[in-house]
Amino acid sequence: MTAAPAPGAALPSEQRRLTHAVAAASDAALGRIVAVFDRMPDRRVADRLLDAARPRLRRLRPPRPIGLGRLLFLPLDGVIVDPGAWKRADGSIPRSALAPLTEAMRAAIGDEATAIEAAFAGATFADLGVVGTAGGRLWRAAAAATPGMPARWAETGLSAADFSHCTALAAGVWRHAASLWAALAAAREGPPESLVREAIGAAAGEAPMVAEAMLATLLLKASQPGSVAAAAAATRSLPAGVADRVLDRWIDHCRPDLPDNDPEGAAHQAEEFAKALDDLEAAPAARRPERRQRILALRRQADEACRAAFAATAATMLAEPLAQRGGAIDDAGMGAMEGAARSLKRLEQAGRRLGGGTAYDGAVRRLADGFAGLRAAPGSNLADLARLTEILAGPEAALRLLDCG
Repeated sequence: MTAAPAPGAALPSEQRRLTHAVAAASDAALGRIVAVFDRMPDRRVADRLLDAARPRLRRLRPPRPIGLGRLLFLPLDGVIVDPGAWKRADGSIPRSALAPLTEAMRAAIGDEATAIEAAFAGATFADLGVVGTAGGRLWRAAAAATPGMPARWAETGLSAADFSHCTALAAGVWRHAASLWAALAAAREGPPESLVREAIGAAAGEAPMVAEAMLATLLLKASQPGSVAAAAAATRSLPAGVADRVLDRWIDHCRPDLPDNDPEGAAHQAEEFAKALDDLEAAPAARRPERRQRILALRRQADEACRAAFAATAATMLAEPLAQRGGAIDDAGMGAMEGAARSLKRLEQAGRRLGGGTAYDGAVRRLADGFAGLRAAPGSNLADLARLTEILAGPEAALRLLDCG
C-alpha cells in the first residue's frame, strides 16, 4: 500500500511536467515564477520544481525577498545540494532538510525569530545593509540555540546521525558567519585577500568541513575565484589540498550559460566569466597541468557561449528588425537598438578576452554591411544606421556608410 502524497504535493507525473515547464520557461517568465514561489508559505514543493532551473537562477540573480530560511542558510549556499546527490562525507546539506531545519530553529529561538523577521520585512537580498544586520543577529542566535534545537530529524528525511552532522556543520558556519558575510558583501571586488583570510581563518578551531563550506560559499559569489582559493589555502583553517578540491568542484559546476534575449545581462555575465578566468589562469592553482587544461576547457565553453549569444542578439535585436522595416525605425525603437548595440559591443569585448577575436571581426563586418545595404531603402534614416555602425564597428566604418549615402 502506497502512502498518499503530502498536502499540497504534486503527484510524480504532474511534478515532472511542472518541473519541465519551469526549466523551459523564458528568463522573464522564470523571474515571475520565482516571485510567485517566494510568496508561498511552504516552499518545499516549489524548491523541488526549481531544482532544474537553479543554474539559470544563479545567472539571472532575480531580486529575492529576504525570508528567514533563506537568510539562515545564506552562509551555507555553497554546500546545499539536491537530495539525490547528498552524501554525508561531502560536507554538504540536502535542500530537502532546509525547511524542517528552519522550523526547528524558529522554535528554538522563539520571539527572536519574530523580531528578526520584522527587521527585514519588505527587504530583498539586494539590501546588503539589512542582510548584514538581520543576518548577523540570526546567525548568532542560531549558533547559540543549535544544542537545544528540537531534533526533528525524521521530518528532514535524514537519519539521526545525518541530522546531527548537518546541524553541526551549520552551527559551525553560523558561529563565523559575520566575518564570512563581510567577504561575501565584497565578493564583486574579489573579495580582497584580507577579508578572505579573516573569514576562513575565523574557523581555525572548527572541524575542517566548516571552513571548507565557507570557502565553497565564497567561491559561488567571488569575482576572482583563483585568488580566493589561494588566500584560503594560506590560512591554517584548511588541511592541505582542501582549497584545491573546493576550487575543482567550482570549476566542474561552472556553466557558461548566457541569455540570447538580454544583451545587457549577457554582456555582464561574459565580463564576469572573462575576469574570473583571467584570475584562475594567473592563480597558483593553475600551475598543475591537469587543472590548467580544465580551466582552458572552461574558457572554450565560455567563448562558445559568448559567440552564440552575440550572434543571436545581433540577429533578433538589430539585423532582423531593421530588415523587416527597411531601416525605418521610430525614435523609441532606435533608442532600444542603440542600447542593444552598446551591450553587444561589451559582449564582443568580453568575447575577445575569452579568445574569439577573429569570429567577432567577421560578425561585426557582416552587421555593418547589413546596415549599409539598407541605406537606400525608402524611409530609412541614414543617421540612425550610421550611429549603430559607429557603436559596433567604429567611427571610420560609420563615415564610410555616410560617404556612400
